[in-house]
Amino acid sequence: MSLLLLLACTAPTPDALLREGRFDEALSAWTAAGGRPVPARHATAQALAVRAPGEPWITMAVLVDLTEAAALLDGVPDTRMKDVDVSFERWSPMASCLTGSLAVPWRVAVGRSETVDDPDPHDHGLPFEGVVYRKGRVVGTGAALAAGSESAGSAAVASLFARLDADPPSNRVTLALTDPAGPLAINLTRKNGVWWSVSATNGEAAAGLVVRCGGG
Repeated sequence: MSLLLLLACTAPTPDALLREGRFDEALSAWTAAGGRPVPARHATAQALAVRAPGEPWITMAVLVDLTEAAALLDGVPDTRMKDVDVSFERWSPMASCLTGSLAVPWRVAVGRSETVDDPDPHDHGLPFEGVVYRKGRVVGTGAALAAGSESAGSAAVASLFARLDADPPSNRVTLALTDPAGPLAINLTRKNGVWWSVSATNGEAAAGLVVRCGGG
């Protein structure tokens, strides 16, 4: 066995490096192996990297996935949103309709606004909870980034939407999605057991999506 092959066989994996707190090296090894790159200094990546040594669920694949979801939510503007006033009762029935309308590559992410009770994003917590983005916490995400990944991505969105029904956040929620047609974001609030869309980056597209998929 050649020395180069021996070194390759014995080199720590990206996940092992992440678990040792060597995030920059883990990210380099991840991208060298063909993994999707993310900005090393992104707040979400940094916070997850701090938690990773004590939380085995945080792998490089999970860190990248959640950082990409956070970046999508980060891109939702604070101003110049369009008013929208349509509603739906439950998230779950929307999942297959929504993902079926998207073209690969696509990503769906849901975030919620920050509350005074939220812990420091670097503190250890429950799996997939407390994941920070610029204006709040990532609730979850699903994506189909290559042909053949549609089923897995749709299943992830269905699971995310089922969790929203089972444990709805009491504060504002943002649904963000993107595909080759471009991004769309909808801000929602829960009133009297119903989800009301408040504003969106594209009012007509948002209303059409909610009415078509949510029965609003």
